[in-house]
Amino acid sequence: MWEQLSLAAFLQKYWADNQVSCTVTFDPKTEGESLKPALEYFQYQLKGVSFLPKASGSYAQMPYEKISEEEYNKLVKGIKSIELGKSLKDRAIQLEEAKPEKY
Repeated sequence: MWEQLSLAAFLQKYWADNQVSCTVTFDPKTEGESLKPALEYFQYQLKGVSFLPKASGSYAQMPYEKISEEEYNKLVKGIKSIELGKSLKDRAIQLEEAKPEKY
């Protein structure tokens, strides 16, 4: 938990000019009592932080779920590739053909 908070504070200070989105996972049994001291320590270093207890089935839609390699491969096959080069080229042509508006 402390490492996650430290990384978020580092990114907030040296990388982001706005709020860093961070969800810190923690073990309620071993780290639950550290939440208040951690928030007090990082209160002026982070603009916002969410905490999620490490548990399975706590919420209807958990951000992490275990899946088999077979399920993973099945899901990956459904991802379509993106042709960025074509899209960028088409956009460049549109910009070249654009005419300024008359006011």
